[in-house]
Amino acid sequence: MGLKTYSLRLDEDEFEKLRKSLSDYGDPDLNVGYVIRAYIRDLNRAIPHLKKSDLGLRNNLAFFGSFLKNMDRLIDLEIMLKGEGKKIWKKIEEEQ
Repeated sequence: MGLKTYSLRLDEDEFEKLRKSLSDYGDPDLNVGYVIRAYIRDLNRAIPHLKKSDLGLRNNLAFFGSFLKNMDRLIDLEIMLKGEGKKIWKKIEEEQ
């Protein structure tokens, strides 16, 4: 499989957050590239099924995008239910 070079404009702040998060797993630039390629691959697999929906492709992508946004909140909730909520409060206090 060959890789095609493509220029992609990303929000600088969001890119740096992603890069920083992925730096724990090795070279952050390679990891960002992998995440974007994996997301595009998964999206290409899902689009034929999303097109069949009566809601339309754009509405489906908006719905699943909002699901991904809420995933972080669900993870925080799971951590709190496990009794590790102090870590979340510490993280919130550090961000402020």
